[in-house]
Amino acid sequence: MQTNNQQMTSDRSMISEKELLYMKDYLSWELLAMKKCNESANLCTDPQLKQLIKQVGEKHKQHYQTILSQLQ
Repeated sequence: MQTNNQQMTSDRSMISEKELLYMKDYLSWELLAMKKCNESANLCTDPQLKQLIKQVGEKHKQHYQTILSQLQ
C-alpha cells in the first residue's frame, strides 16, 4: 500500500481510472443540468425568472467546459 501511495503522490499529472469515472459522471450531471435549465427557460412565461434560469444554465455550461478542458 505504501508503494502505491508513493507512486500516486510522485506523479499527480496522471489521474486514476476511478477519478476519470468521477469526471465522466460530473460531465453528465452538468450536461443534464444545462439541458434542464434550457427546457425550463423555454417553458417559463415570467421574463425575470426565465433570465435567471438561463443564467443558471450558462453556469452549468461553464462548469461542463471547465471539466472537459481539464481532461484534454
